Amino acid sequence: MESVKFQKSSNSEGIVTQISISGFLTIENAQQLKKEFIAVIPNLNNQVEIVIHEVDDIDVSFVQLIVAFTRHLTDIGIKYNLQWNLDDEQRLLFENVGLSFELSMNQ
Repeated sequence: MESVKFQKSSNSEGIVTQISISGFLTIENAQQLKKEFIAVIPNLNNQVEIVIHEVDDIDVSFVQLIVAFTRHLTDIGIKYNLQWNLDDEQRLLFENVGLSFELSMNQ
């Protein structure tokens, strides 16, 4: 199984201010990503930056996870900024299926 990286950056109090996700964002890693998302929630700042970069592969399972995660953040009052660093082919895929606006990719 190909790997995924889930890294957190924290402030001096240990509160997570940034989440960085890279690698293979696919169904094979969905359970690991879900566990990471659940584990980080209690330690999040009231505003968090989510950076998706160095993506080797991505599929709809990751999209479902990130949508569920960001909806939950909204529900509990945490503001977030999604920063997508995808290659042209990956970005075009999201645009063609109509998800670029919903996932804040038009920045």
